[in-house]
Amino acid sequence: MKRSRKPNVFKTLVLAALMLAPVFAFAQTKIGHVNTQKVLELMPDVKAANVQLDTINKTYQAQMKALLDEYQKQQQDLNDPTKKYPDAVLMDKQKAFKALQDRIQAFRDDANQDIQKKQDELMAPIRKKISDAIGAVAKENKVDLMLDSSQQGVVLYASDGDDMTDAVMKKLGIKQ
Repeated sequence: MKRSRKPNVFKTLVLAALMLAPVFAFAQTKIGHVNTQKVLELMPDVKAANVQLDTINKTYQAQMKALLDEYQKQQQDLNDPTKKYPDAVLMDKQKAFKALQDRIQAFRDDANQDIQKKQDELMAPIRKKISDAIGAVAKENKVDLMLDSSQQGVVLYASDGDDMTDAVMKKLGIKQ
């Protein structure tokens, strides 16, 4: 008994439905975007954090200036051709100069780490606040996926209708 070569209509319909299911599922996904950089720039909390960081930075800069002034003074003393030191004194001055160089480098490293730690500490609650606001706006607008439009390469195109930046800033109480 020969089977006919007619395509099975039912199998064709099932196969087509399975192939098109992801397309329909994606079509129902609502995507929005937020310019988090703009939100950060306008947040009063960020401005207050920056004031604190500037104060800490100025303190470190003042200490660094004092260390660099001492460095310059010792360098000039060592390089002054009019001063002739006995070998033991010269070696002692060179050791002190090298120790000062090491102290300056250690201070610079410690200051940078401390400033970064303080920045992370101050920004963590701000980032959480923004994240919570983005989540709330997404839920209110029934958005399934929010992208950050301030990150170059993340969002290649976005219509103004999907921009949730103003809604997030409103949620955070930021006036434009």
